[in-house]
Amino acid sequence: MLLDVFLKRYDAHQKELDTLNYNLEERVRDEVNFNKSNQKKYEQQAKMAAMGEMMDAIAHQWKQPLNAVSMMSDMLVSDFKSGDVNQIYIDNLANDTQIQIQHMISTLNEFRNFFRPKEIKENFGIKRCIQSVMLLINDEFLHNNISINIISKRELLIYGIENEFKHLILNIINNAKDAFNERDIKKRDINIKFYKKNNSINLDIQDNAGGIPNNVINDIFKPEITTKKSDEGTGIGLYMSMQIAQKLGGSLSVKNINDGACFSLKIPL
Repeated sequence: MLLDVFLKRYDAHQKELDTLNYNLEERVRDEVNFNKSNQKKYEQQAKMAAMGEMMDAIAHQWKQPLNAVSMMSDMLVSDFKSGDVNQIYIDNLANDTQIQIQHMISTLNEFRNFFRPKEIKENFGIKRCIQSVMLLINDEFLHNNISINIISKRELLIYGIENEFKHLILNIINNAKDAFNERDIKKRDINIKFYKKNNSINLDIQDNAGGIPNNVINDIFKPEITTKKSDEGTGIGLYMSMQIAQKLGGSLSVKNINDGACFSLKIPL
């Protein structure tokens, strides 16, 4: 009889345990699906935010060549009326126009490639990627009196998805741009250097925009954490930058140094 009672109690406890395990598995599955859904949401928000910023950059990039073409058109009409137009004049005008058009085409191609889905990992040069990003944002940063300086001269190759790496760079330098404007800083510099050290490739992006407030610097890579006003920032950019760094097999960190912030990407070799 004692054995029967024991077995019944054992069966009851076993059923409770099985039910608990099943419920726990369900909760784990639900949590995993929830995290995946959130990750997709963050990725979409980051992509839309980057697209908006890039559209502004394209507008700045195209403004100068469009103004130049418009001015050349006005000059052609005026010079034709004055009788100054000849074959040499036309050839020079056509050449100058093509230069402006090629600049616009190059910018457009970079913009298209920037947002083109590409999941193939490959070796690519850090310096070339940074220069590609600068081609897109150069006029906008000049308009904001921001100087971007690539300190390193020698190219270094890393392995990963090139467009994701470009997003990482863009997120960090755009944050610096916003900090410069919010704090109305006069002298504006962003220094970028990359180098090999202790069996790793390192990339440092340092600005003089005043640094990150101490109350948020430890959480700055968490989603929806931002130093900007609620209507000006989503807090997604740096979170996605950390995700990209981890996909590269590395890590992303930040510290306040001198009169600004320094973001450091470290990728083991």
